[in-house]
Amino acid sequence: MNLSDYKLATRNMIMYPDLSVAGRLFGGKLLSWIDEAMAMLAMEAMNTQRIVTKTVSEVNFQAPALLGDVLEIWGKEIKRGNTSYTMHGQVIVRRESEEGKEIVPICDCTIVFVALNEKGKPTSWK
Repeated sequence: MNLSDYKLATRNMIMYPDLSVAGRLFGGKLLSWIDEAMAMLAMEAMNTQRIVTKTVSEVNFQAPALLGDVLEIWGKEIKRGNTSYTMHGQVIVRRESEEGKEIVPICDCTIVFVALNEKGKPTSWK
């Protein structure tokens, strides 16, 4: 996996409260982490904190995250619109197994953020 075009947004360790009844990372928790981490990258790129998530699409869950895994969320710019900023997110986990250290891609998605003015309307951020 090549993350050279991506920026690291955040790291989390998977703990008991993050797990579903199946003993895997709860998907809703992961989506929340993705939204928050990618928003921070978008705020930096757009030079404003006044943004909202417009869409999260094409979420592909590829493998589970397990208790004790170190989860990393990476993002890269796809498109700069007048009021919007589109990114691709890649989520991996780092874990130790009997075979040694592994890097496992667990999820990827596309997310669009929109800049807002003081009245809550879309505004140019460039």
